[in-house]
Amino acid sequence: MKLFVKDNIPYIVLHVMQFIFLYSTFRWLDADVVEGNIVYLFLVSLFMLIIYLTFRYVAGHSGYKWLSKIPDLKDAKTFLQMDVASPLLYAFKKGLGRQYQLMQSERERSIQEKQELIDFMNRFVHLLKTPLSALHLIVQDREDSDGAEEMQVEIVRMEYQLNMILTLSRLSSFRQDFYIQKVSMKPLVFEVINELKSHFIHHHLFPSADVHGDVAVLSDRKWLKFVVVQLLTNAIRYSDGGNRHIKIFAGREGEYITLTVKDEGVGISPQDLPRVFDLYFTGANGRKFGESTGIGLYLVRKICDELSHRVSIKSFLGVGTEIEIRFSSYNHP
Repeated sequence: MKLFVKDNIPYIVLHVMQFIFLYSTFRWLDADVVEGNIVYLFLVSLFMLIIYLTFRYVAGHSGYKWLSKIPDLKDAKTFLQMDVASPLLYAFKKGLGRQYQLMQSERERSIQEKQELIDFMNRFVHLLKTPLSALHLIVQDREDSDGAEEMQVEIVRMEYQLNMILTLSRLSSFRQDFYIQKVSMKPLVFEVINELKSHFIHHHLFPSADVHGDVAVLSDRKWLKFVVVQLLTNAIRYSDGGNRHIKIFAGREGEYITLTVKDEGVGISPQDLPRVFDLYFTGANGRKFGESTGIGLYLVRKICDELSHRVSIKSFLGVGTEIEIRFSSYNHP
C-alpha cells in the first residue's frame, strides 16, 4: 500500500493543482455560481480521483505488494505468475520474464558445468586409487626391503588426500548419500587406528583408545569414519613425533555420547582457533606444515552439521589440541 501511495503522489498533486486552477478560473468568470457550489465541485472532483486511484490499485495491487518486499530475482517466479492490468507493471513483468529466463539458463549451465567437474574429479580420483592399491600390495610383499615403510606412509598419505578430494566433491549431494543406522564406536575407532598404524609407527606416536564397549550412536558409518580418520590424521600431523600419545575417548557423558581425540602436539594459536573450521584456512600451522590444505576440518564441521552432531575444539600452544564430537541424547542405542 505504501508503494502504491508513493507511486501515485504525482497524480494526487496534479489533481489538487487542477482543482485549484479550475476553481480560480470559474470564480473569475462567475463568482456567485462558484461560491454556491464549491462543496459540490470539490466532492465531484474527489469522487473522480477516488475512482481513478481505485482502478489503478485493483489493476496493480498484487504487483505493488510483491515489489514492496524488495524481492530477490530468484523470487521472480511468484511475480510472473500474477495477473497485472497496469501497463507499467505489465511491461515490467515482460522485462523481468526475459531476465528470469536468462538467469535460469545461466543457472542450469552452471549446474551442468559443476556436475561435469565433479564427475571428472570422481573419475580422476578413482583412476589414481587403482594404481595406488596395486602399489600398496607390492609394498606389503616387500616389507623387509629398504624404504618400504616410507613408501607405505606416502601411499597412505596419497590415499588420504584423494579421499578428501572425493569427499569434498560429494558434499553437495550429501543428503542423497547417507544412511542413518546404529554405529558401534569401538570397532569403528579400532578400525581407523589399524588403517593408520603405519602413520603412527612412522611418526613414533602411540594411540591410546578408551572406548566403552556398549557405546553406539545413530549416524552414517561411512561419513563418521571419514570424520574420525580426519581427526586422527590431523593429530598425527601436528604432534611432531617425539614418542607422544594420541588419546581417543568414546563414552557417555551425562545425557550425551561423546567422541574425543586429544593430541600432545604443537597446538593452535588463539587468533587462529575461531577460523579452523573455515574452508581453506590453514593459519600459522599451515605455514609450518606444508601438507595443510584447510579442507579437513571444514569437512568435519560440514559432515557433523549434516548429521546433527556437534563438534567443538580446544587448543593451547605447545600443549596440544582436543576435538570433541557430541551426539544428541536421542542417539543413544
